[in-house]
This record gives sequence, structure tokens and C-alpha cells, in this order.
Amino acid sequence: MTTSSEPARRAPWLDAVLYGLALVLAAACVAGGVATYRAHEDRQDAKVEQERYGDVVAAATGVAEALVNLDYRDLQTTYDTVTAGATGAFLKEYQSSWKDQEKIFGQAKSISTGKVRAAAVSNIDADSATVMVATQGTTRNTATGEDPQQRRFRFRLDVVRVDGEWRTEKLELVG
Repeated sequence: MTTSSEPARRAPWLDAVLYGLALVLAAACVAGGVATYRAHEDRQDAKVEQERYGDVVAAATGVAEALVNLDYRDLQTTYDTVTAGATGAFLKEYQSSWKDQEKIFGQAKSISTGKVRAAAVSNIDADSATVMVATQGTTRNTATGEDPQQRRFRFRLDVVRVDGEWRTEKLELVG
């Protein structure tokens, strides 16, 4: 019989059970923290990847729209916009052929307007991508009798990251 001055005794197995329960709870907290961290990291990676896709598409569509929007009365705007988004071989080719293009557009009194109707990234990594772009618009010039004619172009643009910005390195007219 215990007296009121003696402390109550716990069962000897109770300490082991409480210790084990504390270990299980601690392990669960660590596992939950790791899972939360990984989920957050995955979301951050997905966000960065999605932003890269958006930047690549914006760069490619900017160059494509500059190419299909020109007015013989202000060709400098077209030239400046295209060259601002170009690099490498495409930039050199565009610059070296510009005087001839300028002459042709001026003589023909060419006016073209258009928009990108679809763009898709077919290949991408951290520093390069390939983008397919479809445009639709109208062109009028002396050859069309000054009547606007529908034009559709599809381009394949290889873009690369240069000083933190995406620029077109290669452009091909396809199909």
C-alpha cells in the first residue's frame, strides 16, 4: 500500500512506449519537412521552365512579326526590330542583304501586315531552343495591283540566349 507521501509508480514499459512514440513523431516531422521542401523546389523548377518557354516564344514571335510587318515608307523600323532580336549567322545574313531588300520593297511599294497565329517550342534547353511560328496577314504592292493578298508564312527559328536575352540565330521559311 502506498502512502500519500510516496510518488505513484509508472509501469516500466510506459517509458519505452513514450520514447518510441516521440521518435516516430520526430521522424514524421522530418519526413514531412523534406516532402514539403521537395514539392516547393519542384514548383520553383516548373515556374522557371515555364518562364523560359514564355521568353523563347516571345523572342521568336517578335522577330517573325517584324518580318511580316513592313512598310516601304518606314523600312528602318522593320530593320531595327529584326536586328535587335537577331544574332549570329541570321543577323549577318539579314544585314548583308538589307540594302537589296530595301531597294526591292521600295520599288514595289510593299506594305505587309500580319500576326503570329500559332507558336510552338519543339526543342529547348537552358541556352537554346527551336520554335515553330505560323503567321497570317496581307501584302500589297505593285505586283498585286495594290490589292491586298492573303499571305501565310511558317518559320522555324533557332533562338539562343545571349547576355541573358533570347535572340534568333537561324531562321528558315518552312512549308
